[in-house]
Amino acid sequence: MTLLRSFLCVVLLMSLTGCVNKPMDDEVAHIPPLMIAQNSDGQVTISWESEADWIYTIYYQAEKEGDWKALRSGYRLQGTGRVLTIHDRVNPRRPMRRYRVLPEKV
Repeated sequence: MTLLRSFLCVVLLMSLTGCVNKPMDDEVAHIPPLMIAQNSDGQVTISWESEADWIYTIYYQAEKEGDWKALRSGYRLQGTGRVLTIHDRVNPRRPMRRYRVLPEKV
C-alpha cells in the first residue's frame, strides 16, 4: 500500500509540474562558471569565459534571501571569446555576496 501511495504521489507531482524532458533554453546552455576571488580589503574579482555574439549581465545577492540586483560594473557586457573580468567593492566585514551570470544572445 505504501508503494502504491508513493507511486500516486509521483504521478500527481509530475502532472502538476510537468516533466523536464524538453531541451534547455539557449541562454541556460551558455551560462559559464564564474571564478570569484575576494581580498581582505573587499575587492572582489569576477571572471568567466565569454563567447562572441553573447551579452553578459552579472547579478549579485547581498543577503541569502534578498533580491538579485544587476551589478553596475557587470551590466550588459559584450562577449569577446576571451575571459572577461570585472570588479566589485564590498564591505570585507560582511558576508560575501553571491554572484551569478545571465547570458543573452545578441
